[in-house]
Amino acid sequence: MIDQYLLRYFLAVAETGNFSRAARRVSVTQPTLSAGIAKLERELGARLFDRDRSRVRGGGVALTPAGSRFLVRARRIAAEYEHALVELSEVADPTLLRIGVLNTIPTRLVEGWLATHRALGSGEALEILDGSERDIAERLERGRIDLALTVVRPHHARFAPEMLAQERYMMVLPPDHPLAGESEVQAEQLARDRMALRRHCEALPEINRFFVERGVRPRFVLKTTSDERVLAVVRSGAGVGMMPESFASGPEHFVPVRDFELTREIGLLHAGEEQAAQAKDSPFVGLIRRHYRQADPDQASI
Repeated sequence: MIDQYLLRYFLAVAETGNFSRAARRVSVTQPTLSAGIAKLERELGARLFDRDRSRVRGGGVALTPAGSRFLVRARRIAAEYEHALVELSEVADPTLLRIGVLNTIPTRLVEGWLATHRALGSGEALEILDGSERDIAERLERGRIDLALTVVRPHHARFAPEMLAQERYMMVLPPDHPLAGESEVQAEQLARDRMALRRHCEALPEINRFFVERGVRPRFVLKTTSDERVLAVVRSGAGVGMMPESFASGPEHFVPVRDFELTREIGLLHAGEEQAAQAKDSPFVGLIRRHYRQADPDQASI
């Protein structure tokens, strides 16, 4: 069994071609390094470096044929060792929940869940990934997260989807907008308004097509990936927007758009059976389920 530090010494000398530089790389003295190389050669029963050339090359050394052959295996062993260390560092704490949260889930909801979860003192550790629908799905596929709170699509059947809510996309109007008190608005009525565009919206192609088909080509006051900024623009009266109804919480008015029937389905996706079992008993996931299943409109239930 070769000690790992001896492999480090050998690779340092082989890669620098010099005992002095190698010693500095592995942070030992040159005599210590030389003694380690000598020990490795005794264990292997072969000379690894041609020291005779050092007198010619001012301290440089060259690999012997045996050293060259061993270099290939030494690099492979070192790479496997580093890979093993990474894998061990990624072993999940049984109390750790790695959850992806779609970046178009309102921030205030996530904040509320986190605050309540902390107050529970359950001991459950959280690692939250905020990302796009595609990013979350890819990480779920690779097992980098345990589950995801995201938009559920028909092709997500392999992730054992758990449906939580269905919500509409609605126009967001400033409190003093002429149409703010209406039960619904028509796309044509908004032709003169400037729009705050949510560039990250998963329904953006459908929304654009809907307006264009009705001859409305919006002028934009803002293009952003920040939902909070869209709401700020609307509150200021500088423009209008279109968002899922779960964002309704402030003075802005959320009004349905006539003939726009598109909704999004929000749910939980699981990386596998083990993760589904973990989610079943998770205090944090319990808070998410409770939120979406309750009937209190002040909590943005759908």
